Amino acid sequence: MSGADRGVGGYVIWDSSPRAVARVRDAVVGHAATGTLRLVVQQLALHEEGREVGVHEIIDAIVDVGGNLVAYPVREAVRADAAASAALDGALAQLRADIAEELTSAVDSLEVVLDRDGRREVRLLLQVEVSPGELEDDPAPAALHDGDFHIHHHAPALDDLRDRVAEPAPSPLRRVLGRMRESLAHRRA
Repeated sequence: MSGADRGVGGYVIWDSSPRAVARVRDAVVGHAATGTLRLVVQQLALHEEGREVGVHEIIDAIVDVGGNLVAYPVREAVRADAAASAALDGALAQLRADIAEELTSAVDSLEVVLDRDGRREVRLLLQVEVSPGELEDDPAPAALHDGDFHIHHHAPALDDLRDRVAEPAPSPLRRVLGRMRESLAHRRA
């Protein structure tokens, strides 16, 4: 069985390289807010007239704000931190090397999805043509998978994730004990 053998929505899911994926996580997680539900790292090759002209990088965090899913970019914070930036580059290079060992086609989109519950997924698009100008289009190119894309297309899974990692409500006994502690604290003050 190969590392990339499951196709999902045009993407191939890569099941190998757990160390490289863990290194990606370690490089970016410190720059996301506490309680982040999902981190998305994507590198998308940009093409003009059939040749690669650059790479567009996304590093977004998805959080729950008052019951609403909100995406915000953390790329600048990660890239401003020299150690985190170097660690991320090394991890992505290792991941690409692992993929290149097995696949014969170029990977135009490498996406790493890191969920708060520990689930990690690497998605590959082998051949996609996106030009730099298309990044400014509305709607965005289908191959661009930023935090807003995940919220729009994976909302049920993100809602389920939010519910699974939510702090459990305190039991009635804990609520009573909490009120008693607050009352005692006020008397002492």
